[in-house]
Amino acid sequence: MSLSTFFRGAALAVAALALGCSAASAAEAVKLNDKQRAKGIAEAPALLMTAGVPCEPADAYYVGESTQKGADGKTVKFQVTEVACKAGIGYILNKNTVTNAVEKFNCTQAFSQNAANNKQIKCNLPANEKHYTWLTPLVQQYDAACTVSNARWMGTVTEQKFDRYEAACEGRAGVVLDVPYADSATKLTFSNCLAVKGNSACQYTTQEQAVQSLQAPAKQAQAACTVEKARWIGRVTSDGHDFFEIGCAGRPGFILQTTTALKYVANFGCDKAGTLGPCQYTDAASLSAEARAEYSQKLKAAGITCTVTEYNLIGTETATKRDLVEFKCPEQKLGLAAFIPNTGSTAKFEAMDCFTMISRRKECGFVPRATLDQHLNTLIKAAKKDCEIQEVTYLGRGDDDTALVEIACTNKRGYVGAVAKARTGFEEVVSCSIAKSRKYPIQCEIPGNGTYVPPAGGSND
Repeated sequence: MSLSTFFRGAALAVAALALGCSAASAAEAVKLNDKQRAKGIAEAPALLMTAGVPCEPADAYYVGESTQKGADGKTVKFQVTEVACKAGIGYILNKNTVTNAVEKFNCTQAFSQNAANNKQIKCNLPANEKHYTWLTPLVQQYDAACTVSNARWMGTVTEQKFDRYEAACEGRAGVVLDVPYADSATKLTFSNCLAVKGNSACQYTTQEQAVQSLQAPAKQAQAACTVEKARWIGRVTSDGHDFFEIGCAGRPGFILQTTTALKYVANFGCDKAGTLGPCQYTDAASLSAEARAEYSQKLKAAGITCTVTEYNLIGTETATKRDLVEFKCPEQKLGLAAFIPNTGSTAKFEAMDCFTMISRRKECGFVPRATLDQHLNTLIKAAKKDCEIQEVTYLGRGDDDTALVEIACTNKRGYVGAVAKARTGFEEVVSCSIAKSRKYPIQCEIPGNGTYVPPAGGSND
C-alpha cells in the first residue's frame, strides 16, 4: 500500500431515524392479555409479508392504535403490532389504516428510542426482552469470543443503506458496527471504539478496554510490546484497513495496520510514519536520528556515499516488501532514493537518483525538478552548443537506467535523448527532425519544438 493513498477521517455521520410511532409508550405500559396476543398472532404473517420482513413469528401482540399527522396535515391511524421471530430480532410493525402499508423497525431500534425518550414505544414480549442477541453472530466476525450483552441503535445512513449499532461484549471490549440493509451493496463494517467520536462514541466500552483490544495484533507486530496506550489514526476505506499508533510499556511504540476486524496486516516504526505521523507516544525525533545513522550504514554497505541529513519514507512496495525511501545528503547532488528490503523480504536493494525517480513518474522532494533541468542544460550545451533549455519533458526510463528526455531550446531547436546512467552526458541525442525521419520510439511532442528555421545552407539537425 502506498502511504500517499492514506485516507484520514472520522466516523461516518449518522442521521437519526424517526420511528413514526408513539403508541403504547412507557406511560401507557402494555398489559399483555390473551385477546390482544391472539389478534397479533393471527395478523402477524400478513403484516410481515407486506413489510418484507423475513421472519417466522414465534409470538405476537397487538399493541393498539396510534395516530400521526401526515404531510397534508390530516390525521392517520396506525395499528401497532409487536412480533417475536423464531430466529433473529423482533419487530414493531405499524400498519397505515388508509394505505395498508406497513412500516417496520426492530426491537433494538425501539429500545434505543425508548431509552432516549420513554414516551416512545418499546418491545414487551418476553422473547424480545434480550433484543440484542441477534447481533452476536455478526459481532463474532470481529471478535470470536464476544457474546453480545447489550446493544443500542445509533441511527441510519439512508443513502448508503445501513444502520449503525454499538454492541457490548460480555467481559471485554465491544464494537460499533454498520449493518447493511438486505438490498444494500454496503458491506458489514466494524469500528474499534477508539475510532468513533461524537454521536457515535461508545457508551458500553471504556477507553481502557478499547486499548486492550489491540493487544493481540500488537503482539503479532512486536512480541515484546505490552500495549499501554493506543489511538486510531485513520482508515483506508478502499483496502478496509485501519491504522493505530501503539504506545508500548517501557519501549518505543509503532504504527499498527489491521483490517477493520482487527486482524494484523503490517507495522512500521514511528521514524517511518510519514504522512501518518508524528507519533504522540514515542519520541520520533530520537528514533529518526537512529534511523538516519542506520540508513547511512545500509547505503555505505551498498557502496553509496551518503551522510543522511533527512529522509522521507515514500511508501512500501507490497509485493516485494521493500520501503521506498528518499534521502537528503550533501554527496548526492542529483538526489538519492532507494528500495530497501524489510525483514523477510528476498528482494534486492535498489538505489536511484532523481532522474530515475522522475522517469518512474515519482518526483523527489529534496531535489526540485529545476535542479535536474539545470543539469540537463549543462549537458545539452556540451553536446549541442546552440541550445539554451526552455522546456523539458521526462519521457521515461531507457535501457541501463538511462533517462529519456525531450528538450525544447529557446531558439526553437529541439532534441530527444538518453541521458547516460552516470549523468555526465548523453548516450545519444538527436534533433526532432532526425528522430522523426528515423522513426525513433520517442518523438518531440512539445508544441512548436524543432521548428527552428536555419539560414540558407544551414541545418536543423
